[in-house]
Amino acid sequence: MLTAFRDFRDNFAAEIWGELGYAGEAGIFTWSELPTAVIVLAALALLIRVKDNRRGVIWNLVLIAFGLAVMGLSTLGFQLGWLGPVTWMIAVGAGLYFAYTPFNALLFDRMIAATGSAGNAGFLIYVADACGYVGSVALLLVRNFAHVSLRWTPFLCDVAYVTCLVGLLATAYGMVRLLRSLPVTASAA
Repeated sequence: MLTAFRDFRDNFAAEIWGELGYAGEAGIFTWSELPTAVIVLAALALLIRVKDNRRGVIWNLVLIAFGLAVMGLSTLGFQLGWLGPVTWMIAVGAGLYFAYTPFNALLFDRMIAATGSAGNAGFLIYVADACGYVGSVALLLVRNFAHVSLRWTPFLCDVAYVTCLVGLLATAYGMVRLLRSLPVTASAA
């Protein structure tokens, strides 16, 4: 879901910004993505400092849940008029990448290391990305061949809510399962 959401937000950013009143303002892409990059990179730098892999898995899941919550809450704030469009797009982007980056880049490595199993995260990353790209390709095919006309901003809001809700439920379920299944080590106790 996160890959599909990221791809949708990136592929239709020009249309979304146009609907938000920023058509033709190319600089908005830089001004909205730069804070997102700095915030997420700082969080990932802190996450890398966690040396114990069991705790690393848990902190990865906490960061993912935080990102999902930011996506949902900022969208609610935007729809209620509490956040302007630029602040909302920055918050949705930060929330998205808070969830997407640790999930896609770090979580699988930490899970393998925490279980003590020999393995490689490449296959898991590939499967997760492939599932996300199925959703992205499906949306592009529908857009181009079914001639569906959507308002992209409300659609982004709806997808943000669904991703937030399903993602938080799945993350909570995953955290409970992982906490029950990971071996307790002397360093994690």
